[in-house]
Amino acid sequence: MKGMLVISLALLATISNLSFAEQTSSSAHAEDLKTSTISGVVLDANNARIVGATIKIENAEFSRRVKSGDEGNFRVEIPAGLYQITAECQGFRRFELSPFRANASACELINIHMEVDVPKSTLKVH
Repeated sequence: MKGMLVISLALLATISNLSFAEQTSSSAHAEDLKTSTISGVVLDANNARIVGATIKIENAEFSRRVKSGDEGNFRVEIPAGLYQITAECQGFRRFELSPFRANASACELINIHMEVDVPKSTLKVH
């Protein structure tokens, strides 16, 4: 009888652990459904990749900054919602995309095309 009680308690503990693991997995899956993955490449006018550009994705509740990598690429996970996306890099004009909708459980591809920033010069004639 004592042996059956030990086996019953061990079986009950195993079932409880399985149930907890299923709940944890379900809530983790629910969290995944609320996020969006945005990835892309930062390019110049000749489609050359721009390394080190700062990409900022923000709205009233959330802000994230990433830099384009060695291949000009970037990737970021954000909560689903409406955002403004900007990209900046020395020697280029600021890029802006607004509004941008990040859909839940979606992988969005954004290729950012930046234009060369031509410095303005002023000529004074006396």
